[in-house]
Amino acid sequence: MTIAKTYITADELLLDSFKLGVQIHNSGFKPDFIVGVWRGGTPVGIAIQEILAYLGNDSDHIAIRTSSYYGINEQSKEVRVHGIDYLISNMNAEDKLLIVDDVFDSGRSIKAILDTLKEKSRKNLPHDIRMAMPWYKPERNIIEVVPDYFIHETDEWLVFPHEMDGLTEKEIFENKKNMKEILSGVK
Repeated sequence: MTIAKTYITADELLLDSFKLGVQIHNSGFKPDFIVGVWRGGTPVGIAIQEILAYLGNDSDHIAIRTSSYYGINEQSKEVRVHGIDYLISNMNAEDKLLIVDDVFDSGRSIKAILDTLKEKSRKNLPHDIRMAMPWYKPERNIIEVVPDYFIHETDEWLVFPHEMDGLTEKEIFENKKNMKEILSGVK
């Protein structure tokens, strides 16, 4: 079965990330901590942190990681959260936390992050936690949380600029600029 895919370029993702940053700034939210969810949320988090700093909001920033995906449309039952020790050691209840990812799909990763932070931070859990993602898939959302900031709503399968896993050679060559030339140099 062939799954229809939407390919997002690096430039599109960067511009959407800057737009998210402006949306966050215009809302009046000034995060003390920005967390980019590795992998896809990392470049988005960097761009948001950069534009917020440019607009006068300096914040601490870090990447954390979740693990649950096996492949396209295949997830394990449990979502694990890795690398949050820095947040646990440094955040306080009065801090403002922004969690950034590339897409809000089922919400399982966000729920795992929030649950883990709540469990490990206890009384130091920030009272103001918000989420920003360029892409939101409302039809796939299985939790009672919606991202605070997003640019696009879709139900399509998204292929981000860095992704190659699950793509055929034909899809890579047709949708990833210069990849045929780059891969021809592989020995």
